Amino acid sequence: MIVLVLVAVAASAAAVWWYRTSQPEVRRPGEALEAITSRLASDLPSDAPEPHFEKVTAAAGLDGFVSFRGARSSQLPEDMGGGVAWGDFDNDGDDDLFVVAGGGPLGTPAASLAPSRLYQNLGDGRFGPAAGFPPLKIHGMAAAWGDVDGDGWLDLVVSGFHVLRLYTNHHGTFSRDPDFAEPAGFWAGVAWGDFDQDHDLDLYVCGYVRYEKDEAGQATSTEQYGTAVPFTLNPASFEPERNLLLRNDGGVFTETAALVGVANPGGRSLSALWHDFDGDGWLDLYIANDISDNVLYHNEGGETFEDQSLAAWVADYRGAMGLAAGDYDRDGDDDLFVTHWVAQENALYSSRLADRRREGPANTQAALQFSDLAARLGLAQIALPMVGWGTAFADFDGDGWLDLVVANGSTFETEDVPKRLGAQAPFLFWNQHGEHFHDLAPGSRALEKPAVGRGLAVADYDRDGDLDIAMVDLGAGVRLLRNDMQRGHAVELRLSSRGPKGKPTGRGEGAEVIAEIGPNKLRRVVASASYLSQDSALVHIGLGEKTQIDQLEVRWLGGDRQRFGALEADHVYALTEGEAEPRRVSATAHGVAPRPGAQENQAQKPDRSGPGCGDCDRGSPALDHRQRLARFWTLQRAAMDAMKRDQDPAAAADLFRQALALDPSHQDARYYLASSLEALGQTGAAAAELETLLAHSPRSHRALKQLASLRLRQARTPAELAGVSTLLERARAVNPEETGVLLLQGEVALLRGDFATAESRLEAACRSNQQAVGGFFLRAYLAHSRGDEARARSLLEQAQKARGAGWKPEGTTAEGDIKHRRSGRDESPLARFWRAWGGDPANAETFSGLERALASMPQ
Repeated sequence: MIVLVLVAVAASAAAVWWYRTSQPEVRRPGEALEAITSRLASDLPSDAPEPHFEKVTAAAGLDGFVSFRGARSSQLPEDMGGGVAWGDFDNDGDDDLFVVAGGGPLGTPAASLAPSRLYQNLGDGRFGPAAGFPPLKIHGMAAAWGDVDGDGWLDLVVSGFHVLRLYTNHHGTFSRDPDFAEPAGFWAGVAWGDFDQDHDLDLYVCGYVRYEKDEAGQATSTEQYGTAVPFTLNPASFEPERNLLLRNDGGVFTETAALVGVANPGGRSLSALWHDFDGDGWLDLYIANDISDNVLYHNEGGETFEDQSLAAWVADYRGAMGLAAGDYDRDGDDDLFVTHWVAQENALYSSRLADRRREGPANTQAALQFSDLAARLGLAQIALPMVGWGTAFADFDGDGWLDLVVANGSTFETEDVPKRLGAQAPFLFWNQHGEHFHDLAPGSRALEKPAVGRGLAVADYDRDGDLDIAMVDLGAGVRLLRNDMQRGHAVELRLSSRGPKGKPTGRGEGAEVIAEIGPNKLRRVVASASYLSQDSALVHIGLGEKTQIDQLEVRWLGGDRQRFGALEADHVYALTEGEAEPRRVSATAHGVAPRPGAQENQAQKPDRSGPGCGDCDRGSPALDHRQRLARFWTLQRAAMDAMKRDQDPAAAADLFRQALALDPSHQDARYYLASSLEALGQTGAAAAELETLLAHSPRSHRALKQLASLRLRQARTPAELAGVSTLLERARAVNPEETGVLLLQGEVALLRGDFATAESRLEAACRSNQQAVGGFFLRAYLAHSRGDEARARSLLEQAQKARGAGWKPEGTTAEGDIKHRRSGRDESPLARFWRAWGGDPANAETFSGLERALASMPQ
């Protein structure tokens, strides 16, 4: 995707590649990427934390999101999006999530595109589709939250290919703003910031390229690092798109990019970051450009901007995508991290502002200079094989030092048909006291799996006191990774700044927070860029072993400086501009008690700094909150290991029951207890556990689906099939596009003799998931049953493609190969027919067993 155009630049990049790969400490010639990450993991310092992240996408109700529907056609807009944006749209105190979908191939009718979605945080570790957001099916890129009209409710801007829309929030219900100009263009990153200090948010919009579909161009390619890149995937094939600065004047926007000097006409822009880099109280602007220099615009008092890219040494000439800013070395100024294309390394521009100020007068323009220290800090060479996208500074282990996370994903096409993009594993860089960054991702089961990463943003979605990660995988869905690695304490702050009418409506955008903990000063700034994405506005300050912030200073953008006294660890505080005292909102799971009114659920984790209770009576009411949490998670993780690693459902069931004795409302424990019992053949007991789960959480999609699947395998009468159908309708109401439910609905309709409904549900399943083998096979049977043998053969060919070349019919597993044998559990009564299918074309024998099974069902 990000392609080098000039021969000189290509030669330079090749020279960098050769030099870096020749260094024995970094990458040995010919060494595989897996060997590099394995070797790096083995060199970790002894005090490096364990990278405990848990993939909770399904448990959180986000597994139904699809970022791209259909087969790529090797065109640039198909491969760039989308992003994620965290924001509390309903003002209930927790962050909700908007996920942008790339949609599908260019030329696809809008109705067939994968939809972008707003998910409402339900407050118990789960999300549900927000009812008040209109359907949105676009070739999407970015999204960002901001209170545009100062009414105290977050509005949302969304960008994409020929899409730029503003959705106004009316107390939790959204409508498309008819007065917001929606110019045509290939719009990428969007960023809110009050550049003129009039107390309302202005909007910067990155224009990428002036893309035009060219059928002939898809057959033309250039070679990049030994890989053929189609003309239509090369951004250098197209002129740069214009950038926009939409100045907000009381809810009316005026385009002023050229007027104030930030049009960046030669940049193919992907990301933008508003940030006060020199501490003069005015937001500067940094822009990440593809195959053209990045730009740093210095804010000259809200009237104009000056290009200081070269003077500040940040005119980055590489293919840049993601941005993040933070004080990684705790020296009192903010540094800049930039992700790049393959063979270009990533950059960490360390600010020299603090050093220059110590040398001479403060707040001089000459003081704004940076040095790229990525190679010295371990961030450069490791990124050579990667294409980096979304990124964020965040203190994941709570030790007070900002770590880094990076989403990676190739832009080179594989040889698959249809062509896919190469998957790459993300980075999780632990900050060793500002001296070096170590990638911990290879040691995490949730992070080690390669994907085609794009957008990424962080938030404390479960309000347990640590920062979690959401990222979008192109062609797949969204990943939600719950943070279980924080060892120390933390304080979290929710800031409210004053809007144009003096009311506290903003989220503290641009504010700087300085926390004094003993002799140390930790700085955090409310800002976000990433790639097409937006982090939570919550300020997270890790304290390590300390139990309080001694003093806190807040420097509001364009406003006063306020100082506050001691703040106790493991709590969330609300700070409003101009109010003398912070307001304690709640405790976190690392604190003394759970937040008021909330269930103890999957999000709550033990305080690892406190005493354990391995010898306690696990059911004793005398156990305090921390001890119960610690004991619960010891049992829960042991149960998961017994189920997944050891494949011992009996041991897993016993451990899950022990865990539930401590926390009966925990959804994960209840769901996996049911799974373990089902694997043991105890279907009645499994169904009872799922019914208990649904009594506590009637909208649990996975519980509804699994209970329906279990009862479907036992159904023998029309009434029982009708009951299954009811459960599936409930599941589909929660998530209308989840493939598994659509497949099960198709099977139920077949078993009930309703072929029209079966065709409708199965076709929808195949449309949303090209790997739905069962859907294609059953649709082939339906075509065969109505005498359309050509259609049946075509659908069987798609089923064969979906299951891949290495597939073997059930029953042909090699002798002794028990690793690939299935357990006794089967998700549906008809699955055995397509698993046993040997790949023969459509004929009477292909479907004979299926026909007999259907004929045996009473109608």
